[in-house]
Amino acid sequence: MITNADRAGQCVGAGEGVVTRRQLQAAGVPRWWVRNELARGRWQRIGRQVVVAHNGPVDAATRRAAAVLEVGSRAALDGVASLQHAGLTGLTDTRIDVITPKSSTPLRPAGVKVHESRRFREQDVLGNGVRRTTPAVAAVHAALWAVSDPQATLFVVMTVQQRLATVAQLRVALLAVRRHRRRAVLDHLLVELAAGAQSLGERDVATGPRQRGPPVPTRQVVRQGASRRQYLDLEWEAFGLVVEVDGAGHGEAAQQLADVLRDLAVAADGQTPVRIPLTAWVLDEEAVLDALEILFRSRGWLPVAA
Repeated sequence: MITNADRAGQCVGAGEGVVTRRQLQAAGVPRWWVRNELARGRWQRIGRQVVVAHNGPVDAATRRAAAVLEVGSRAALDGVASLQHAGLTGLTDTRIDVITPKSSTPLRPAGVKVHESRRFREQDVLGNGVRRTTPAVAAVHAALWAVSDPQATLFVVMTVQQRLATVAQLRVALLAVRRHRRRAVLDHLLVELAAGAQSLGERDVATGPRQRGPPVPTRQVVRQGASRRQYLDLEWEAFGLVVEVDGAGHGEAAQQLADVLRDLAVAADGQTPVRIPLTAWVLDEEAVLDALEILFRSRGWLPVAA
């Protein structure tokens, strides 16, 4: 015999433990049974239409899932919230963006930014579990909604670095953006990323210090290792510094081992290895340049008087 608890469990499924009252009714779960679960403290309310089928802490993933259900049946997580639900790490952004079709009259719950958009396409929505846009679409939209060009760049770069979407997928997603003041910025960024996220960082880090006075680095210095040649991004030989910009893939275990061995080889040669994550550079270029300038000064560099 199927019980009300069984029916409710089937409704909750893979949706982070949240369900709407309408979904429960449609599944044959009586209203009185739901009220009873809430009154006894086994369930809890979250919003006007959504309940959580447990009485434990409500985490960020649960709040995101509830937001989609509150907004409407065609709504989907988007932007940074969708990327976080896909597994993006390293961002503390708690804003929840939800996209719906234009003129869909969605509800607008507190703490949720609802975007009624002509860019909404059902084909861009992943339907398994919590409805959310694909990582490529989410990254493009996150970039469009970012507060600045550097933040927009960060969202896209992190998506590529953490392998949630490829540059090719991002290019396809960007085709849906016909008019936006940030379109040119994203076009240029994707061209750079297609050549390698690491080359983007190398170029910028090489140019940045030069604008402040330090000499031009020797770029892509090649050193002979014990078993193979090792390619290093930037070297300032006079100051005993080797700087490498960490792009995509440097968080993987095998690459971390290669990085450690490379750094030890550089140190054994009497130089200091410095690693700059590309995400850190994008997030606050000036802070990184300030720190590099302090490092150059500590090695004897003096700014040239204007």
